[in-house]
Amino acid sequence: MSTVADVVEHLQNSLDALASLDVDTLSDTDLHHLTVHTRRIQDRLTAAAVPAMARWDARAVWADNGARTAGARLAVDTRGAKRSADLLVRRARSLVHMPGTLAAAISGELSLDVVDLVIAANTPERREVFAELEADLVEVLRCQRYRLAARSIRYWCDRADALLGLDGARAKHDHERAHLYASETIDGHVALSGHLDPVGGEIVTNELDRLIEHLRAADAEHGTERTLAQLRAAALVEMARRSAAMPGDARFSRPLFSVVIGDDRFRELCELANGTVITPHHLVPYLTDAMYETILFDGPHTVVSVSNKRLFTGALRRAIEVRDRHCQHPSECDEPAPDCDVDHIVPAAQGGPTSQFNGRLECKVHNRNPTKHDHGARPFPERPVDHLDVLRARIRWWMRRYHPDEYDPDWRTRLDTA
Repeated sequence: MSTVADVVEHLQNSLDALASLDVDTLSDTDLHHLTVHTRRIQDRLTAAAVPAMARWDARAVWADNGARTAGARLAVDTRGAKRSADLLVRRARSLVHMPGTLAAAISGELSLDVVDLVIAANTPERREVFAELEADLVEVLRCQRYRLAARSIRYWCDRADALLGLDGARAKHDHERAHLYASETIDGHVALSGHLDPVGGEIVTNELDRLIEHLRAADAEHGTERTLAQLRAAALVEMARRSAAMPGDARFSRPLFSVVIGDDRFRELCELANGTVITPHHLVPYLTDAMYETILFDGPHTVVSVSNKRLFTGALRRAIEVRDRHCQHPSECDEPAPDCDVDHIVPAAQGGPTSQFNGRLECKVHNRNPTKHDHGARPFPERPVDHLDVLRARIRWWMRRYHPDEYDPDWRTRLDTA
């Protein structure tokens, strides 16, 4: 059995071997392999050290020289920052009680960034539910990209809160946290800082983004350049000017909420149009002003119905946005749907149809730059969608939603043969 000294020596020898590599002699493939895998190993090494650190902390080994805290001792002995040491200790204290999450991190299936999201989700209120459902959550998160993992964890939190009867707490907390400070500096400038709830934040940022595009176009005409931060500041001022000039009976912008049903991947989805996960309780203050759309899926790829409740054109685009969620370039770009183009997989000039099966999301860089564009993608198989597809998908969703197996175990066979 290896001793601690053996393990440490082996690690040091491996690091010495890594440091001795002549990277200028490596091929592009080897450079990529080395860069990616050393980063993954860093996370695995940190996770693998958690059990020892947790016991070092619990047994107060760190206190033998009179140190005030475990983080303070670790920072001194490693010649690091106390803030970083405190983070390592806090993570170890949490993970030692989360065996499934820790095992997935040690195996490399969860990055430390995702692990920290899981730790944040495992609040004292959710601890009992987390202990029961940790394995299911980890299974969903295995090897997911960070953005998708963050969305999955937010959904898990909402469902856990619903089980605990706390499903309105997050919305209430978000509404109560909303604030904005505006203070005048000594030289007459105004400093702004604040925090908005998800719905209010989307209303504000959507309008800022819209005005920024107008300002950017005007700058191009006049040959001027401003940074995004400068454009955002100018857009905020323009918003205030327009608000002051707006008549009292003007029509306000309306946030869009999506209800997506049919396929397991999208069941119980509640999001803003930009993909931000919310709970139904977030909708309450906006019920009289919001727009709603219903998108019905039949399987993971096929949209069979898009409601007509959205007040602007583009139902086909919206269906592809909800299906793809982010840029579909093979580099696994995760640019979100609102910032992407809908691209013909087979170009229209080559006879490619404008349909959900021949459409996909690609970010502006991957879609518009010929050297980065994915020219090898294949469309989904085309198939006609009629009102019977819609009816069958709605029936399947309804039956799955209300657990019909408890009442009629043979309903699936009858439905498949209908």
